Amino acid sequence: MTDVPQCTEVLEKIIAERGDADLLINNAGITHFSTVVDTELSTIDQVMAVNFTGSVNLSKLLLPGLIRRRGMIVAVSSVAGFTPLHGRCAYAASKHAMIGFFATLRSEVADQGVRVTIVCPSFIDTQKGNPAGAGLYEGTARPGQASQTVGKSMTTEEAASIMMRAIEKEPRLLLLGRVARVSWWLSRLYPALLERIMIRQTRREAESH
Repeated sequence: MTDVPQCTEVLEKIIAERGDADLLINNAGITHFSTVVDTELSTIDQVMAVNFTGSVNLSKLLLPGLIRRRGMIVAVSSVAGFTPLHGRCAYAASKHAMIGFFATLRSEVADQGVRVTIVCPSFIDTQKGNPAGAGLYEGTARPGQASQTVGKSMTTEEAASIMMRAIEKEPRLLLLGRVARVSWWLSRLYPALLERIMIRQTRREAESH
């Protein structure tokens, strides 16, 4: 995803064999557990490259075909895309960037028949059975390994089922999980309160790593 020439080569081969894409779901992601003071710039670059730039790369490369097919793009952001997340500066930045980029893309391709849905999940247990959750790069980890989060974590099966049913309705924004829905409205009505809640809950998680 972060290697544009390699992405181009693979996607061109797939398109030649199978035709243009109808649906792109940008879902890959890594995270980290460290405050801004303790986070290496290389870690920030790596998290942004996978979570944000990788999604941009795939979307750009597949966009001409998606326009021809009047297809759909799903961008998986996070509750961290509109709230602070103590000890995860790069992760939160990447998810904020997802919302900004794909909301803008939606405005540009809507009249060409391409739909863009932004998904903001709360906490999903993507590392069940793999508690170590080691990342691909030094200083990073795979998301979903947290043992202390705000509210109850959803299973990957629950999240995928809800997301796929919702995608059929082509929403502009899907708030996945009760925590995401409550957080969204608190971020608009009582942002200071939400910030205090998120800091209190997620600080323990960051400090445990």
